[in-house]
Amino acid sequence: MAGRGIVTSHAAKIRSRSLPSPMDAPIPSFFRIILPYMLEKKKLKLPLKFVKLHGSELSSTAALTLPNGRVWKVGVEKATSDENEEIWFGDGWAEFVEHHSISAGFFLAFQYQRGRSAFNVRIFDFTTCSIDYPKTEQLDEDQTGSPHCIVISSDEDEGDCVRPRRRQTSDLITPEIEKTLECLKASGIATNALFHLLLPKFYRQSKKGIEEAIACKPEDRPCFIVVPNARQIRGYTRTMIPTRFGREHKIQRRSNRRGILEVSNGEKAGEQWRVEVARNKTGQEMFMGKGWVKFMEDNNMGEGDVCLFQLVSAAHTVKMDVSIFPAQPSPAQ
Repeated sequence: MAGRGIVTSHAAKIRSRSLPSPMDAPIPSFFRIILPYMLEKKKLKLPLKFVKLHGSELSSTAALTLPNGRVWKVGVEKATSDENEEIWFGDGWAEFVEHHSISAGFFLAFQYQRGRSAFNVRIFDFTTCSIDYPKTEQLDEDQTGSPHCIVISSDEDEGDCVRPRRRQTSDLITPEIEKTLECLKASGIATNALFHLLLPKFYRQSKKGIEEAIACKPEDRPCFIVVPNARQIRGYTRTMIPTRFGREHKIQRRSNRRGILEVSNGEKAGEQWRVEVARNKTGQEMFMGKGWVKFMEDNNMGEGDVCLFQLVSAAHTVKMDVSIFPAQPSPAQ
């Protein structure tokens, strides 16, 4: 009998080890790259897959906790569209963005706390480094009344809520770069988040090309600008079309479309390349995919080169003229 007891106990141990624990389940996570149109909307849409799996668990508010321990409350907006539920961070999100100096091109990682309508959030800047917000800093008088920041008492029993330090990229976004971005905006040339992300790194090489792109932009054609990065040069197969640009000029009406790129300057002026214009899986963003790598290779494009895309037609085939301005040599180190 004793032997049977030992066997039974051993089998029980095996079964207990084989049963998965809820604590072993992967933590639901997602990330969002902040694009200009997201800042304009003043709210953030959650990924469809996350909504399908966990949307029913979210209440009318969500708590966002940063690594410094501070907690922000934001409203949760739910709506049904095309048989799919959509969920947004709404009320309080704009204040969260402003308070933490979040700009287009920033990267936010969300880790869901199961069943609590709460998320751990990490914020990454243009350098792709996580921003370390201070744990204790007294607010200005006009910030102490924020209804979205949960007040936490300090050792002196005085309630305070943190204000972020100046973001790490402030030394990269120089007044000269800011002026260049303002000139692009004033000229009506659209940009995507990746352009903002890369500009501080390639500004010296790309400055002349950007100035030439602004100077040659036709008044009667909508345009956007792209600066290829190392990932694209190494064979990454697509480049993004600015979301707002695609929406305003009806490029997003169909999921996959043919595109023609015609070079309008340099030795290859007049030559054409075919590319595929497609949507990403969420259907929110457009990109040039198949054919893009060949276009770059045939035109000997490298990091820091500036491409100005002029939309000629979006009726059936997406036709764009492309002006290419080579990068200037990097200054000697």
